[in-house]
Amino acid sequence: MEKYERAAEVFKAFGDPTRLMILKLLAENGSMCVCKIIEELKKPQPTISHHLNILKKAGIVRARKEGTWNFYYITNDKVKEIIKLVDEL
Repeated sequence: MEKYERAAEVFKAFGDPTRLMILKLLAENGSMCVCKIIEELKKPQPTISHHLNILKKAGIVRARKEGTWNFYYITNDKVKEIIKLVDEL
């Protein structure tokens, strides 16, 4: 059952257009700082941070600190494949 609860959490994280766009950016760029994600999506910082936290909680992305910046990246190549499939829909 745990496996399916985890899968449901991941699918919920995929269930938002902003989060899908964040994942597309990360899939294309490898990793990005929050400032670049904000710039690309033209959304306010609190909105982007909220969506990144949901993706982090689901285990889809992680952050690494470089100086004062957090750079986000996708944790599993399967996520990149899913984003590619979404683009083909």
